[in-house]
Amino acid sequence: MDPRITEHAKIIVDYSCEVKKGDHVMVIVEDYGQELSREIVKEVAKKGGTTVIVQRSPETERAFLDVVPDEYVDNFPDHYFEMVKKTDVYIKIQSTANTRALGNVSPDKFVKYQLMQKPIKQEVLTKRWCGTVTPTCALAQEAGMSLQEYADFVYGAIIRDWEKEAEVMYKVKEVIDRGNHVVIEGEETELTMSIEGRVAVASIGKHNMPSGEVFTAPVDDSTEGYIYFDIPLVYSGVLMENVRLTFEKGVVVESSASRNGEFLKKLMGTDEGSERLGELGIGTNRGITTFTRNILFDEKIGDTIHLALGNAYKACNGVNESAIHVDIVKSMKNGKILVDGKVLQKNGKWFWEM
Repeated sequence: MDPRITEHAKIIVDYSCEVKKGDHVMVIVEDYGQELSREIVKEVAKKGGTTVIVQRSPETERAFLDVVPDEYVDNFPDHYFEMVKKTDVYIKIQSTANTRALGNVSPDKFVKYQLMQKPIKQEVLTKRWCGTVTPTCALAQEAGMSLQEYADFVYGAIIRDWEKEAEVMYKVKEVIDRGNHVVIEGEETELTMSIEGRVAVASIGKHNMPSGEVFTAPVDDSTEGYIYFDIPLVYSGVLMENVRLTFEKGVVVESSASRNGEFLKKLMGTDEGSERLGELGIGTNRGITTFTRNILFDEKIGDTIHLALGNAYKACNGVNESAIHVDIVKSMKNGKILVDGKVLQKNGKWFWEM
């Protein structure tokens, strides 16, 4: 076994989730990831906690969605929900064997399935939760890398000096916390939003590993303008490219994508909150230097921003609620982020680097 897997498990248990004696830990694992989940079990046991492993992969969800009658799609899994409620720590390991397992599922059925899961997702956010990833052939292929190259990429993003990474994030957080108004300028982009009364969160590795972003929640009815996203988006196995959104009074009034644009529209029709922004995020991790079509990495890339349609985080004083949270990433190498009229970042450089 790669010794970095043990180090990865220790970071998740000790640093990200701060597992302690008596904690009930739930680990969600997909098709692979058994080595990492076993190491997590061992580290939790050393702390005096207990662990339950749940196998829940996109392939399993696809098998369900392929055969379930429409009237049964939203049958609520009370037994699973009860287990989540009794959990102190929730860890999800992205370890799929097929990144397109949910491709071509009926959009209507998929939206109904997402709505059914909303109470579970909201409950998870009340826990000490962390999402992470372990290298698989499918993820490596998606990134255009060999498995060994991808493993080096993953562990290079995870096994870092998080105190040093946090210094940059806290500088950005300080500016956003003081600010009231954000402007984003760039290719085919002129977007404004209010962040008055909101709080910025520095993602220093407590909820995502790898990490490296500062995010907040725009005021629900404040976003105005248009934006073009040059980075492809993969959501539940569906690839969307060249996404363009136009906002009026916080609501998406126009949307398009060169690929799977209709799926994007269906997502935004999930519920009332799905056509509004739940998040503005700024990537800070310059150790992640390439796009891999995996949002856990792509939203953290230094010199990018991402907007999320749907659910807002309560930690930001966000109030928008939705069954979805869809992050879409844009490079800011040739763009500008302004807070209250002052440059926070321009052409990929922070104001203190200019």
